[in-house]
Amino acid sequence: MATTTTATAHPASATRRCRCRLAAKARPHHDRLLLVETDADELLALMELAVTWGELDYSNEAIVSPNRWLEFARAHDWVDPDRAERILALATDVALRAARGRRPVSAGR
Repeated sequence: MATTTTATAHPASATRRCRCRLAAKARPHHDRLLLVETDADELLALMELAVTWGELDYSNEAIVSPNRWLEFARAHDWVDPDRAERILALATDVALRAARGRRPVSAGR
């Protein structure tokens, strides 16, 4: 029998009781965002969304938009709140740069 760790149990229990307004508008994406801290595949999916934000049309998708990801981070309980906020802040930065068409300046410049 597999044991349940706090890291894997935490997001699932949070999704059942979460009543934030972002959950009401985009429940499946909301629940996936809750997993970015503990699930590498969801973290990669978030980064892929962020990178393509300025290139693809997501207007017909029920998703939490990047301009709300930091609000999302602060509205939920996390195993490591600082790490979750860093993840969502980085993804926000990537997505908003993509939307503005900016490219990051290389470290060597």
